[in-house]
Amino acid sequence: MGVYQRDSRWMVYWHFNGKRHDKSFGRGELAQAKAEKFDQAVRDALEQGLPVPDPESVTASVQVPVPAAGQLEPPATAPIQSFNQVNGRVPGGMLLSELGSKYLAHMKASGRTEKHIRNIEHLVNHVFIPVLGDKPVDSLTYQEDMIPFILHFQGVSSRTGKVRSQYTVNKYCDYLSFIFNFGIDNGFTSVNPLKIWKKPKVQPWDMKLTLDDAKKIMVNAEPHLKWAMEVCFNLGTRPGESELLSLKWEDIDFKASTVRIYASKTKTYRTVPINPEFLKRLEKEQAESQTGYVIEYMGRKLTTIRKAFKNACKRAGITYQTRMYDLRHLFATTLLRKGADLAAVSKMMGHSTVKMTADTYYHYMEGEKERAVNLLPALEVA
Repeated sequence: MGVYQRDSRWMVYWHFNGKRHDKSFGRGELAQAKAEKFDQAVRDALEQGLPVPDPESVTASVQVPVPAAGQLEPPATAPIQSFNQVNGRVPGGMLLSELGSKYLAHMKASGRTEKHIRNIEHLVNHVFIPVLGDKPVDSLTYQEDMIPFILHFQGVSSRTGKVRSQYTVNKYCDYLSFIFNFGIDNGFTSVNPLKIWKKPKVQPWDMKLTLDDAKKIMVNAEPHLKWAMEVCFNLGTRPGESELLSLKWEDIDFKASTVRIYASKTKTYRTVPINPEFLKRLEKEQAESQTGYVIEYMGRKLTTIRKAFKNACKRAGITYQTRMYDLRHLFATTLLRKGADLAAVSKMMGHSTVKMTADTYYHYMEGEKERAVNLLPALEVA
């Protein structure tokens, strides 16, 4: 919990019942005083196990601070100090919130997906600014600001109660560094305080999902999830809105037995052939569909199936960590283990190079090196 600024507005944030809450008090000195008063009231209430008080009641009596008796008013000719000057910050310069807004506008103009833009907007307003403060970007330093920022996120998440993964910490730092570099490239700011930060290596995801376990999950899945899993595995799509949940019936060519998949991540199309047996399943589902989307729920488009998948895994007794994305991995590893051409699998996955596919999946192909050397003829002479 704490007080921060967003677009010059004074905000208070706190966590209750596992959810984050934010309250705006407007702009100016009065808003700042109200925000600080309410922040303290929230802290007191949560410490005592009481409900969060009504902000209007708490701040009703707050007034703009006036000079104490005997304290001289500033000369009429003296310039009014800004909040940044009062707090010893470098006057002027673009604030983090302002640079974040310009970066979001840049991403919209660049055609980035709405989901990705919403994600960055959330990080700027609810993750970066509350921890760093809405300071001028050029006043930020690695020692004074970035190291505490990194150490903070290497701690326990107030939302999940678990220590954040290094992958999450790296992602936060990467996004923040992108924003800083954008500011430098456009002449808005002059520093990237994360420039000297070295990204720690992250342990690769340990994909444990098997075909048998995937079937167990499907048995315990709701009908819409069961179908989504079947589509994801048969077409090798990325789960979520990036591919799977955005797939439309018009993308499927039933005569040619192919599907045209648009990857919002890479902004490219790829064509994937459809297994004859699965094509029949698609024809049956299309006949009963109520929307233009291949995956739907009660006559409407889905935006996420993550929670449904997690619940199905729990009911199926799957104790190791797994995710919908593992079905895409299972699509690739199953084909490669059965002798499918590496280049063909790479094309169906939508990878930019065959090397990327090999680097990602070769270690799953048990026995391939042994099978390769057994192909060698004998080299001997009488």
